[in-house]
Amino acid sequence: MSFCYINGFYKNSIDASISVEDRGFNFSDGVYEVIAFRKGKLLNFERHLKRLSKSLIDLQIRIPFSNQNSLKIIIHHLLKLNDVDDGFLYLQITRGTAKRNHLFPCKVEPNIVIFTFSKEGLDKIKKGVNIGLTKDQRWMRCDIKSISLLANVLDKQRGFEKGFFEVWQLRKNLITEGTTSNAFIVNKKNHIYTHPKNNLILGGVTRDCVLEIASKNNLKVIEKAFDIDDIKKCKEAFLTSTTLGVVPVIKIEDIIINKKEIGLITKTLMKKLEDYLNKQIYE
Repeated sequence: MSFCYINGFYKNSIDASISVEDRGFNFSDGVYEVIAFRKGKLLNFERHLKRLSKSLIDLQIRIPFSNQNSLKIIIHHLLKLNDVDDGFLYLQITRGTAKRNHLFPCKVEPNIVIFTFSKEGLDKIKKGVNIGLTKDQRWMRCDIKSISLLANVLDKQRGFEKGFFEVWQLRKNLITEGTTSNAFIVNKKNHIYTHPKNNLILGGVTRDCVLEIASKNNLKVIEKAFDIDDIKKCKEAFLTSTTLGVVPVIKIEDIIINKKEIGLITKTLMKKLEDYLNKQIYE
């Protein structure tokens, strides 16, 4: 039996329910976060909460908890109920329940749902993955972590059907990001390139950690969008996300990266990120 948290109550996940008039169902009117936890410790919790708060403010949805500690108490009790030490946490907040109308409802309370999940087979992808390319069909506020993910879902599925682990999206011939990850390449000068943080990408929490780690290790980071020609000339490529960490990319469409060998910079960032996360666990 697994438990989830819904609007102040812990419920058996099988029996849990929410109104059909929830605006998340009707309009995708809500936001979410996925947070990793190890040995019961929430990783990068403050970073996730900061991004969550920004998304809620941008959508004019009231923050449904009084402070960071109150949310932590809710989450830790859920982990205890589910008897889990390692995994991931899904947290979703919608505008609330109201009669279907495109206009914001008055005096409505946000709906909050939290549950835990795990992922298998993560060790296998650390040897490198294949990436596809597709046109970026998303809206122009990708910086909001909206629960409206249909464009991502469609591209991810099409990529999977073609044998790709992930798909990187292009807007005006420039790589923005993946359907579930941020995209990076390393050029011949060992400079790390990734799309700048703006409305065209989601500013990934792991992305930000990796940029900080790179800077502290004297690796030059250039936040500038790259194109297919840059990919053809690069010496390394990798992706980042909360659920995956740093993952080497060894092939993009028919372009083989570094003879399918994991590059030194990618290896360094993989190890340094693990060190950074482990420090949070044991501090």
